[in-house]
Formats: sequence, structure tokens, C-alpha cells
Amino acid sequence: MTQMNASNLPQAHPAASMARRPRGLWRAASLLAVVLAATQLQGCFVLGLGAVGTTAYVATDRRTAGSILEDNTIQLKADNRISTALGGYANVRAVSYNQQVLLVGQVPTEAAKLQAGEVVRGVPNVKAVLNEIDVGPVSDLNRSATDTLITTKVKAQLIDAHDIFGNAFKITTSNSVVYLMGIVTQREADRAVQIARDTTGVSKVVTMFNIISEQQLQDMRNPQKENAPPPEPRGNNPA
Repeated sequence: MTQMNASNLPQAHPAASMARRPRGLWRAASLLAVVLAATQLQGCFVLGLGAVGTTAYVATDRRTAGSILEDNTIQLKADNRISTALGGYANVRAVSYNQQVLLVGQVPTEAAKLQAGEVVRGVPNVKAVLNEIDVGPVSDLNRSATDTLITTKVKAQLIDAHDIFGNAFKITTSNSVVYLMGIVTQREADRAVQIARDTTGVSKVVTMFNIISEQQLQDMRNPQKENAPPPEPRGNNPA
């Protein structure tokens, strides 16, 4: 795996100029989501944001279509199993990316946190689980609204960055901690962490990336080349 500093950026890909207009469309869609998040921080908004973002993510996600479907299935099964195991005393959500599952939220006891992790590890095709559940009282609406706003601000700044592709990252925020997931190069990973750290309200950044080489990224952009599967997770790294 090649290590690369942000100052040693690769030469622009020949297709970059052709991608400017589509990128602008994704930026517009993402900024629309930011506006919605800032003005509609309510339960029904989550479903609305998912509907707005679905088409863009399918078109720009670096996972295969099969992997996206698998992640959706894993996430649904994980949420259902946690709900069955812990009942109404927990506020936990599962986020799956490339068969790696992030758990965030709140449970009343350490035993409940461990139980949630074990339940999710039993879901078929799960490769890794990062259990970041907090032990304590369930977050109130204000806390949830603040986390949602942080997520949308980080997303908007990633979209605005011209040296990385913002839609390559999956962003989750819980209790002001930002979690970044994605299939990215080391250069992209370092840049995204820097952007997230500099975002107002963020207390910590944790990464759960699949690191690929710059050449693998170029191959992904060329539909006529067969892409090798991304490497195994680099690890769960507080950044």
C-alpha cells in the first residue's frame, strides 16, 4: 500500500475535465440535502434525505451494485436483531459499508453494548464490527439535531473540496464524533480527516476505510478495465 502525503498529489486524470459538469450536479444535490437538514431536523427528515441521496449514491459509490445491496441487507438485519435483543431500552443504529458495520447510539449498560455487538457479528456476511455505542441515557432531540447538522456540514465541505470526491465517503455522527467510511486512497483519507477535524462542532474523527492505491482508483474510473476487489479494512482508527 503506497503512502502519500496530501502535498504529493497525483497528476489530474484525463477524464477529470469531462467529469466537472456531473460533479457539479452531485454537489447541487448534496447541498440541497444540507439545506433540508438545516431546516427540517425532525424524524421524517431522515427518510426524505435518504430518498434524495439514493440516486446519487448508486451512481457515484465505489462499491459494486452487489455490495451496496449486501450492505443494505446487513444494515436491515442488524437493526432488526438489535431491536429484538434489546427492546425499547436502547437507541442503536447500524451503518454498513463494504460489509463493515459501525454501531452508534446509546444503551443503559455495558452488558447491553456487548450484546449488541455480538448480535451484529452473527449477521451473515459481516466482516468487521466497530462498536462505538455509548453507555448512558438516550440522546435527546437537540443532541440528535446537532449530530445531523454536523454530518451535513462535513458532507458539504467534502463536496466543496476540489482535490477529492466527496461522494466517495459515508459519514455518520454520534455525540459530535464523526465516523468516516469509504473505499479511498491514502491521500483522500488524509484530506477527508483534515476537513472533518476542521468542521465546527466535531469533537473527534474516527475512520473505517478500505485503502486503495492511486492506480486502483484510476482503474475504477476507467470502465474498460477490470477492477480488483478493494483490500481488507485498514483498521478502525481514531484520527
